[in-house]
Amino acid sequence: MAQTTTGLFPVTDADRQAKGRQKMHGLALYITHVWEAAASTDTTLCRDHGLEVDSERVALEIAPALAAIRTLDAEVIRSSQSRAADQRYQDLQKTDLQGQVVRGLVLTRNADIHLPATLDLHVGRVVGEGDGYRVMPSWQPYDALPQVVRDNDKTASSCHGAYRDAVGGHLVIETLLDAFAFFLRCDPTLARRVPGTSDLAYFPLPAYTVHDYERRHPDQPNWAGFGAEVRRLTEDAPPSGTGREIAYRLTSNGTAVYCGHTVEPFGLRSAFTEAGPQIVRDVRGGYRYVAVAADGAHHVVSADADGRLSADGGAIEDYPFPQPYRHPLPQTWLAWWQFATEDPFWYRNQRQRR
Repeated sequence: MAQTTTGLFPVTDADRQAKGRQKMHGLALYITHVWEAAASTDTTLCRDHGLEVDSERVALEIAPALAAIRTLDAEVIRSSQSRAADQRYQDLQKTDLQGQVVRGLVLTRNADIHLPATLDLHVGRVVGEGDGYRVMPSWQPYDALPQVVRDNDKTASSCHGAYRDAVGGHLVIETLLDAFAFFLRCDPTLARRVPGTSDLAYFPLPAYTVHDYERRHPDQPNWAGFGAEVRRLTEDAPPSGTGREIAYRLTSNGTAVYCGHTVEPFGLRSAFTEAGPQIVRDVRGGYRYVAVAADGAHHVVSADADGRLSADGGAIEDYPFPQPYRHPLPQTWLAWWQFATEDPFWYRNQRQRR
């Protein structure tokens, strides 16, 4: 993958350059250790308690990465700049997402070294890996951090804010890759390359269990950025199948959710949940929706110039949809809707069956 050749904040001092190259080499190596640790935990499936998730080894491997990030930030990049350049560097960190990650990780590094608190990782997802399991840890949201960490005024308030905005809730591996990518932008010469090429050593990280998308290289977008593009493309393309039948109208946090089935080839049907504005886009694009009344009657759904949906001559908000009385029940439909709003890959699979 191509790298920029001119850094934003090049390190010109020879000694700091040497230190920077060593710490960037170390950071790349530590990232691989975190990656491998997440794929070789002692997570087990217990008959009585379900998954018993182990992330301790991952946490142990993070510590040297945090130390390397802090050294690169404070002792290599900043200390090698003029006063004016250092101010530009600090200004960039205030607005740059990857720079904010670097600032936010100062909070975790200081807590790990100076405070009597253990920063437990959050593992919201576990992927099966043969006879074992691979965990996908993220940082705890700021409000879930130990009180002693949140009360620590020896760490700059900007680090607390950066953790809240750019670190908390994000995948650990992605924040480490963000930090690496930030320093790479500051001075590309710090990174170790594969001999004879411009490719970064150690990257991409090895693929383990294949699932939706995961970032394995500093140049790649993070899950949220890639997911946003997946959602945009999914919304722009019509659903699969020959049409959709809206069977129910439910409400989630004040939003009308339309639920039903997509008519697939060979008579197959698959469940969908969708919001009104997206149905308007689909209908305007020529895709067919029909509303199914409580008496079983089918009426074509149309959208007027103002984006209002109607069926059988009236607004779809007033259409006599039945209530689900057998599986899937309302709570199941709404759970599927929640997945669709939070997970762009789930949403893509729901709209575009292959």
